This record gives sequence, structure tokens and C-alpha cells, in this order.
Amino acid sequence: MRSAVIPSPLPDEVDDLVFKRLHQDEKMFDTILSFHRTKPIPKINVPANHGKFLNFLIRLMGAKHVLEIGTLAGYSTVWMAKDLPDDGKVTTIDFDENHIKIAEQTFAMVNMQEKIRLLQGKAMDCLEDLLKEYKQGLIPSFDFIFIDADKENNPYYLDYCIEMSHSGTVIIADNMVRDGKIITEDDKAPNIRGIRQYLQKLQDNPRLDSTVLQTVGHKGWDGFAITMVK
Repeated sequence: MRSAVIPSPLPDEVDDLVFKRLHQDEKMFDTILSFHRTKPIPKINVPANHGKFLNFLIRLMGAKHVLEIGTLAGYSTVWMAKDLPDDGKVTTIDFDENHIKIAEQTFAMVNMQEKIRLLQGKAMDCLEDLLKEYKQGLIPSFDFIFIDADKENNPYYLDYCIEMSHSGTVIIADNMVRDGKIITEDDKAPNIRGIRQYLQKLQDNPRLDSTVLQTVGHKGWDGFAITMVK
């Protein structure tokens, strides 16, 4: 997906080279994407190298308990669940009933149902329920959190995530640059307003240590906000 600001095929070609050279042994994900292309879902899943980046972070941290806000069809979920230990689990949330059904098929296709807890509903309702479970001692705090849903609500999702975090929890929020629109556009667009509010919360909260990593490639020009809870 060529960026309007970087009108060159080279970022896409670099991604293609990376996938060809470094992702040869990950046919499972090609199978998943082939399956997803037969379904009526938007093609907005993370690219393979971003999925592997999330996978690497989880493995490097030794994370066991993962929260994902925004399942879509489960592609990123599988990346995060793939190398979890036997007592690890990804809890993932999505509102769309069609997405949920496709995600369930995806998890069954790769035999990962036991590693994934799939919740359907509005994200803030599901997060409220999870917070109640956490306060009752029914679930542990999360080691790693991936936020990839409606950007206008990111600031509110962050509040819940912090409450269910511990010192050392890593929170990744996707789509934080949006082709530079966080600079060039005003706050009328709800997603841009949500991103700016999210970044402001990262700045204002003394418990959070954060940066943003810009990315180019098949998703155009975008980036991750990466936060560690102190």
C-alpha cells in the first residue's frame, strides 16, 4: 500500500524481499491469509513482519498473559499465541459477529483454541468485565497488550489496560502515525483526535515510559506506540 507521502514502490518491495528471505518457514500464516481472502473482511491485518515483531517481543519478554483489543479475523492473534508456553493465553476482543466467526475458524484451523480466549462485544464493555475478573483474582495481570481497534477510543482503552498491568507490562498501540496525519490534520477526524489524546496520556502518566516507532511498507507510512509500565 503505497504511502501518499512516500510515493515509491521501494518500501513494498523491501517488505516482499523480507517475506521471501526471512519468512519461508511460516507457511501457516500464508494459509491463514489465503483463507481470509475468501471472506468478506477488510484487508487491514498487520503485515507478516509486524506480526513477527509482536511475536518476538512476547518471546523476548517471556510473556504468558496477552491482551489484544481488535481481533479482526485473528491473524495477529495467532502470531502472538504461536509460541506461548502451555500456561500462556491470548485474550482477544472484537465487536463484529462476522469477524468473530472467521476468527474462530482461523484458530481451529491452526489448533490454537486452547491458547486463545475470544470475547465478543464492545471493547469497553469487555474490558470492564475483564477488570472485574482481575479485581476478583480470577485472571492475572497482563504481561503484553496490543491495541489495534477504533482509534478514537484508544485513550479509554489505555485506562483499562493500565489497571490490568504490572511493572514491566508492555503496551503496543498500532496505527499511530497514519501517513503523518497526526501532524497535518486537525482534530475533527475522531481517529486522529483519539491518537493525539492517546499520545498525550502517554506523556502525562508518570507510570508510563513510551516512544513511537515509525514504519513503512505494505501498510504505507504508519507506526507503533510502544509503552512500558513502570
